[in-house]
Amino acid sequence: MKKLLALLLSLAMAVSLAVPALAASPSGGVTPTAPSWIDPAEYAVFAGGKAYEPENWASILELRKLAEAGGLEPTREGGDMVLYNRYRNLTLMAGDPSITFELAMLSFQYASNAARQGQHVKVKGSLELAGDLSKGQEPAWHLCYLWNARAALWNADLSEGLDGKSLPHYIAAFGLALKYYPNFTTEKLLDCQQMRLLPQETIQQARSLLFVTLDGDLVHPRAVRYSSSSLDTSTAYVRDDRTMVPVRRLAELMGAQVSYDDATQQVTMERAKDVIVMTLGQRTALKNGVPFEMDVVPYEEGGRTYVPIRYIAEFFGQSVEWRPERQQVDINENKDAVSPSNLEAWALPMGAMLSYLNKSGHVDRFGGKSRFGSAPVGSAVSNALETTGADLGRQILSDSWDISSREELIDTITRMTAHGHNDSFFEAVEVGNSLSSAQYNEIASGGGVDAYMFPYTKQLSEKWGGRGILCWDLFRMSNLAQWGYLAGYVTYPEALALVEPAARLLRENFSSWDEAYENYLDGYHWWARIDGRDADVWESERGQAYLEMKDDPNFGPLFDDALFQATVVPVPGVTAQQLSQEAAGN
Repeated sequence: MKKLLALLLSLAMAVSLAVPALAASPSGGVTPTAPSWIDPAEYAVFAGGKAYEPENWASILELRKLAEAGGLEPTREGGDMVLYNRYRNLTLMAGDPSITFELAMLSFQYASNAARQGQHVKVKGSLELAGDLSKGQEPAWHLCYLWNARAALWNADLSEGLDGKSLPHYIAAFGLALKYYPNFTTEKLLDCQQMRLLPQETIQQARSLLFVTLDGDLVHPRAVRYSSSSLDTSTAYVRDDRTMVPVRRLAELMGAQVSYDDATQQVTMERAKDVIVMTLGQRTALKNGVPFEMDVVPYEEGGRTYVPIRYIAEFFGQSVEWRPERQQVDINENKDAVSPSNLEAWALPMGAMLSYLNKSGHVDRFGGKSRFGSAPVGSAVSNALETTGADLGRQILSDSWDISSREELIDTITRMTAHGHNDSFFEAVEVGNSLSSAQYNEIASGGGVDAYMFPYTKQLSEKWGGRGILCWDLFRMSNLAQWGYLAGYVTYPEALALVEPAARLLRENFSSWDEAYENYLDGYHWWARIDGRDADVWESERGQAYLEMKDDPNFGPLFDDALFQATVVPVPGVTAQQLSQEAAGN
């Protein structure tokens, strides 16, 4: 009897101890708890995760016991086939972020156990993928990128340098943490028991790396792909208490043309109307022919020319922020320079359609694409990821508009804003109005393009009156200005100034974005020779694209009708008229 009571009591205690781990969660699974070897504040929980289904969670708990006891990753040769099969079954579900995260945490402990035994075992699991799949589930998706950086550092051999196979993976993981984990710092990266097991040499090397971002995209250190088999690697350094960067990569992403003269050892950077000349080993540089003194000299190392990052950024209107807690230098377009102008708020929705249709990046970013690209500027690539903003801007302007210079860009925008395809529309209206009824009926019944174009032109004329197809011109002029900015033909303030006349015409002639986009769609169909007499423009491809953008929580706020009740606020110190006169040589 006593043995039976003791057995029942022990079973009751086992059940009571298991209850917290198996308590019902809102999703009907279990309530997940952090493993003992990580800080609960850094433990990610994912809504509806498969890891929290009772059978899977039971496997995870068994695997945790093995890890806590100092064990290594289960293998077929390890002897415990039941545990190995449980582990293998979980790996087959690694596409679920909760499963991936739990497996990675187990892998960390198995690797830590191996390290304590003098072995180096890599951490497994695609935490980057888990972050991608859980985007929006804060803080879980942020924590994925923190642990992803830790795993990459654990797996990297930093002594190999940028040309090594593993360091680029760590750099990429660190860059994702900088971008997606708001509280990320180098100390947070290293502040866990797993990182404390790393050799001091690795820790010191990790602390020595500087990370330079442009608009949030990691530029240095970076392995830049020139071809399928060729990488060029670059990084930033501190010399004489100043951050030095390889000049070409950064300047070209900002739209600058960079050249080097071996004879004079001079680096020349040209962007918009500015020309910067630096000489290796000399503090004196030139901006538009005017000398100025730098507090550190440019130098050559490893076949690259290094210049002070602050000078190159500020020359081109960028803001620079040093964030020592993240080993990060942030470079962004200095938009305070155009304050209090609201012209970007006009330019983005005006140019949104082509940015959306091009699928080249960001409808809500000036230019319609990140300036960054994973390949060098000027590479023969065509996909949206590798193509830089500079390449995209120059390619579209050249191929579609025959524009390849600052002067051609400014002339086209200022001319077509006032006298674009709308002039052709009104000429067609005038021709149609000059026809007699007999002539009109003969054309309308004769077949061919004219058979519908004259009636269609008349229909649009009656619908829009003196406004014609104005938005078809205005919206595209916003795109030209933004592409010109990416290409480096104009600065950010200049691009906005070129949009100002179009924004004023838009506000004067329309009262909402729906009305303006309907005019744009009619203009597109008329220009493209698409018979829209009996069609609903909102059912067209572009009409549907506009409606999709308005419904998108990321893009919808761009189409704010309050702008039409506000005034157009110009950019201080520069106007489209001034730019036009300058481009014409006046």
